[in-house]
Amino acid sequence: MAIVIADAGPLIALAKIKHLQLLPALFGKVVITQAVADECMRSQSADALLIEQALISEWLKCVDNPDFKLPLSRSLGLGEQSSIEYALQTNGNAMLILDDALARKQALRKQLPIVGTAGLLFAAQRKALISDPETLVAELRQKGYRISDDVIAQLKKG
Repeated sequence: MAIVIADAGPLIALAKIKHLQLLPALFGKVVITQAVADECMRSQSADALLIEQALISEWLKCVDNPDFKLPLSRSLGLGEQSSIEYALQTNGNAMLILDDALARKQALRKQLPIVGTAGLLFAAQRKALISDPETLVAELRQKGYRISDDVIAQLKKG
């Protein structure tokens, strides 16, 4: 199954808390479309450099934006649109990593499996890659990421 990061948010979030390495530890190889890569590389921040290193090390693979065959909401960014389209073109053999609420609704409507950044942190705990996902969620919140208490409560239940 292809693991597709559908917007820059999860990549940048994990880079900001210095846990980008959770992605290859959980999934091996991970895919981003060119549109998502462009979003991530807009700035010359430390986060962008970590993502660039992931691309160089090849556990993070950049693929061309797919040709669009199905209409998606125009409110979605190009990264989200290209990633959902890419996942659809794998014939259901992809899981999307995305946090944006509208993009999540669109992906679920298309019956694509999704997981968010917080979900990844709790999955990493279940695989003993980290000990305390709630501390990392708190760190993300301090850096401006919105993760609801309801989402955390659901993830804690397993």
